[in-house]
Amino acid sequence: MKKKVVYIVLAFNILTSVFLNFYKQNDSPPCMNADEVAYGYNAYSILKTGKDEYGKFLPLRFKSFEDYKLPLYGYLSVPFIKIFGLNEFSTRLLNKLVGIAYVPLVFLISMELFGITAITLIATTLTSIEPWIYIMTRHAHEGELAALFTLAALYFLIRYMKKKSFKDFLFINISLLLLSFSYHTGRLFLLFFAAYQGWLMIAGRKKGFLKENASKLIIIFAVVCIPFFVDFKYGANRVQRLFFTQNAGFQMRITEYLNEHPLRAMHNKLTEGIKSITNNYFGQLSPDFFFIWGDRNWRFGFNGFSILTPVEYLLFFVGLYYFFQNKFKYRWLILFLFLITPLNNALTWQEYSLIRTYFLIFPIVFIVSYGVYHLFLSFKNVRVRNISFVIIAGAFLFFISQSWDFYFFHYSKRAAIVRAWQCGYKEVVQYVKENYDKFDTFVMTERYGQPYIFFLYYLQYPPEKYQKQASLSIIDDYGFGEVDKFDKFDFKFDFDPEARRTSFIGYPDQLGEHIGNMNLIKTIKVKGEEIFWIYEAN
Repeated sequence: MKKKVVYIVLAFNILTSVFLNFYKQNDSPPCMNADEVAYGYNAYSILKTGKDEYGKFLPLRFKSFEDYKLPLYGYLSVPFIKIFGLNEFSTRLLNKLVGIAYVPLVFLISMELFGITAITLIATTLTSIEPWIYIMTRHAHEGELAALFTLAALYFLIRYMKKKSFKDFLFINISLLLLSFSYHTGRLFLLFFAAYQGWLMIAGRKKGFLKENASKLIIIFAVVCIPFFVDFKYGANRVQRLFFTQNAGFQMRITEYLNEHPLRAMHNKLTEGIKSITNNYFGQLSPDFFFIWGDRNWRFGFNGFSILTPVEYLLFFVGLYYFFQNKFKYRWLILFLFLITPLNNALTWQEYSLIRTYFLIFPIVFIVSYGVYHLFLSFKNVRVRNISFVIIAGAFLFFISQSWDFYFFHYSKRAAIVRAWQCGYKEVVQYVKENYDKFDTFVMTERYGQPYIFFLYYLQYPPEKYQKQASLSIIDDYGFGEVDKFDKFDFKFDFDPEARRTSFIGYPDQLGEHIGNMNLIKTIKVKGEEIFWIYEAN
């Protein structure tokens, strides 16, 4: 295939990625959620003071809601906030660029993996249009950055396996170090790539093995130890509480089984843990997850919104067949990456998670692309090949267009989605700006968590001023802390009918039981959905 054609297709795929990242960017998703604005405000705080919201100088973890977010997304967002100011565009821009960067990176990896232009173009085309990829890169989440560095590590690993270049070895481990400060799931990939590099050294050992590889072993050891040392220093409260044994239901099931059948050998933490991990693991690989339910967190999915098409699901098995039929050189590397990815969520007590298994789409793309190419290559009859192409391509386009239609034109209009994305806070803060001098206190409901961070973000509250007030409550069962108050904002909702110069901002059921005269109520609506009521006690 001519280089000119290849570059035209690649450029078209990149432009497609740009379109899917930016089209209707202020509509889907409909709002900013608390984690997004936390990253944005902490990046803003770093820009203005060199410290996070709690006054810690250039921390290696952002304390945030006591979940100690990994910091790289925040630090890399600083230049965009400097250029564009603190707003939704600048906060999400990094992830949009990451999503666009996937396309050329998958192109480079595919060329190294397969060395066949047609497979490479299939892989880049799939990458440029997968709903799985772009519903995540359209908002600010650190998991996509982790996937980028995992892909970078994979690219340099393949090059290293071919050339044994020390430069490629260094780039592998630089990518892994960046990965480990991007998202918690990166720990699993860090260990995998470290072990794989060690295995490559052992497999190619000869006399003077230790002497020849001493510097490499030291680098690998350091790259593995540094992030775990940081974990030890800061703690990992949120991650620990997500582990499946921390769920109250886990112990309750064991107790229930023992009450019904008191045989400890059958009903204990080990047996129940094996069942839990197995069910979660295979649930992440099921059609139910891929194209029926997706993520049960409605920020990342919705019933009927397919993150993968049934066509790709079937072609995945075709690709696996040809991987082993042709004894593809890198089959085990790609397959292991596919198999370990679901472990990130299988070890938690939560249901299917798109973000924790986000990287899974890339091994799927590589395997499907290989399968498509060799499937059509196996058709010797040109007419059969053409008819098969029309059927497969038509079915694929039908299913993927259904997903994108739902996402762009239906998803954000659902009331459940508006609430899942914590909509309404931007409008509340606008109301607060307009009435700041009118009231001594604004009492805001904390029911759905972390209202304070929306106030900091949309008010662009001076970080140096907030750092003197920052204080978190005791963490809850989910590993999160709350801010009870700062400035004239009180986030412990308690309606007082005798209050004066106070604005009460709550949900309809919180205010409705106290106030009979609806003329006294102002409302905050988003996309026609009534979110907050406001009662002004003058």
